[in-house]
Amino acid sequence: MSKRKRTKTVYAEDKGDTIYSMAGLYGRTPEEQEEYDRKNKNRIDATAREIWAMLSAAFTVYGPLLLIIAVSFGLAGLLMYLLLK
Repeated sequence: MSKRKRTKTVYAEDKGDTIYSMAGLYGRTPEEQEEYDRKNKNRIDATAREIWAMLSAAFTVYGPLLLIIAVSFGLAGLLMYLLLK
C-alpha cells in the first residue's frame, strides 16, 4: 500500500488592493463610516474592572473636595436659618 502524498496549498500574495469596501456592512456609506471613525477615535475600550478603578480614583481625589463644599453649604444654610429666625 502506498501512502498518498498531500498537496500543499499555495495562496496568492496579497497586493493590498481593495476588492469591495466593507464600510457598507453597518449600513453606512464610506463617507459616513469615516465620520463615525473620526468621532470615536478617542473612545476608551476599558473593562468593567478598569472602569470601576477609574471611578474609585476619581472619588478618592474629588470626594474630600465635594464633602467640604457640601458641608460649607450646609453650615451657611444653618447660619441663615438661625440668624433670620
